[in-house]
Amino acid sequence: MNLASILRWPKGFYQFVSRVVRKRPKTSLAVLLIFSMLYLFIWYLRQPAPPEYITEMSTRGDLRQVVEAVGEVISEKDIKLQFPITGIVYQVNVGEGDVVTKGQELARLRSSGLAADVNSAAAQVASAQADLRELMEGTRPEEIAIREASVLNKKASLEAARESLNTSERTLEISQRKLEILQDEARVSLDGYISTAKSSASQNLSIALTAINSLDDVLNNVDLQDGFIKYAPHEYQSILNNLKSANSLINADLDRISTVRDYHDAISVLALSRDNVAALGSTLNQTYSTVSSLPISPSLSNADRESSKSDIATQRTNAQTAQSALESAHKTMRDAAAGFDTKIAAEEKTVIAAEGARDEAIAAIRTYETSLRTEEAEMALLRAGARQTDIDSARARVNQYYAQLQRARERFEDTVIKAPLDGTITQVNLKEGELLSTSFASDAAITMLGVSPYRIVLYVAEIDIPKVQLTQTGAIEVDAFPNEKFLLTVSEIDPAATDRDGVSKYRAKLDFVDQGDMLKIGMTGDAEIYTDSREDIIIIPGRAVITGDEGQDAVRILAEDSEIEERDVTIGMDGEGGSVEVISGVKEGETVVVLIKK
Repeated sequence: MNLASILRWPKGFYQFVSRVVRKRPKTSLAVLLIFSMLYLFIWYLRQPAPPEYITEMSTRGDLRQVVEAVGEVISEKDIKLQFPITGIVYQVNVGEGDVVTKGQELARLRSSGLAADVNSAAAQVASAQADLRELMEGTRPEEIAIREASVLNKKASLEAARESLNTSERTLEISQRKLEILQDEARVSLDGYISTAKSSASQNLSIALTAINSLDDVLNNVDLQDGFIKYAPHEYQSILNNLKSANSLINADLDRISTVRDYHDAISVLALSRDNVAALGSTLNQTYSTVSSLPISPSLSNADRESSKSDIATQRTNAQTAQSALESAHKTMRDAAAGFDTKIAAEEKTVIAAEGARDEAIAAIRTYETSLRTEEAEMALLRAGARQTDIDSARARVNQYYAQLQRARERFEDTVIKAPLDGTITQVNLKEGELLSTSFASDAAITMLGVSPYRIVLYVAEIDIPKVQLTQTGAIEVDAFPNEKFLLTVSEIDPAATDRDGVSKYRAKLDFVDQGDMLKIGMTGDAEIYTDSREDIIIIPGRAVITGDEGQDAVRILAEDSEIEERDVTIGMDGEGGSVEVISGVKEGETVVVLIKK
């Protein structure tokens, strides 16, 4: 209600109020006070409520990145056992739930006929072995003489190979000595060239550094900088970057000069210095062209621009002169070393050839030694008194009967089911006296679960799978054992995606570090893989990060005077619990606004 509206009230109303005030002043004062308080109360209620800030402090600490998924306990040794032949079940030695060890007999078929076959085959083997021993009692003298001649021939070949080794080793020693003499001669002869090259490199690199410093002075001109910033900011930044790089590279070249040990190092340093000075020349050309293109303005006069161009042109000439001098020094050093390098390379080939001849001789010696031992062994066999052809024939019969014995044993072993490893029997589908036909082959006679470390299988989302690597650690909290975590390591990652409820995910398998005896196949729980970590960093809630006006990451800082400051930040790794790493923009202990309630 304003003054204008009050003034529009009827005149009789004011007269009425005046009479009331005159007759009852105290009552009127009380009414006025009540009316004022009511007016102030209504005014207070109509005021907008101040915003409420939900904040957290930025902290310094360690942050861990995790990938989470539902994991399931599995085992990969569910084994089905079966008889490979038909027959009548003679004996069943286990029941469901029995714990068995590797090699333990689980069930057997009737096998009396197969046992007789094994005994018969064993008797044939024994008979053939007796015939073989009889033949080996004597050998003819002519065969021994032939074997002795072969032994002598192998010995002669072995001695020739050893002499060849001695010759190749002497040749190698001479070539290596020649190579050392050539290398020493090259070092002595080129020592002066190396000193000259180092001096030339130092002098011309110093000229290049002077050019860089002079160009720095030119670029520090305020009027010229203003022209750069207004008309060629990108070229200006490029020039500064190239100049900084050239300064770093040329200073590094100066440091390398003191480490030069031989002419190869000198040639390398000269080539590198030449290239870096050439790069500086390109930067000077770029600077000259850019300055030339700057327009005349109130802050950049034509005289200033032409003066700057003159200074840049002078340093460009100096850099080109230094580059030419380095190129000349490089060519001189390279030409001086070329003759020595040719001779050294030729002698190195001779050394390599001599080493090859030596290695061939060593290989030949080993071959002849092996062959000689074989010949001597065979000669000893002949002197035992048996002809080789008869022995071979008898030995072949032994092998033939032994193969028949092996087949008989295998058929006999097919009547027995043994545990292939330690484990627990899960199902028995046999009864003693039962006839097993070929139709039974489609079912498992006995199934067992092998004792093996359980594993965890989980399906990772497509966005998280690039973070997961083999050997990373993790943990799972199984629903059956809350508040107890089992440690894991990543052992397998499928290369292809698997469709899970219409979503492409990647299967990963993890091994337990120590599974204990509590877990059972099929148990599930929340699993996590530790994919990355940061130590001693600034941490804030991820919800506090907002998008700025230009799309950049930003946070709101609550100052001591309750003012809000929006500040650009650089965000690093996302961590567990929704926390994120702050690389720059927030200090430890600052109050970060997570949410503003209005």
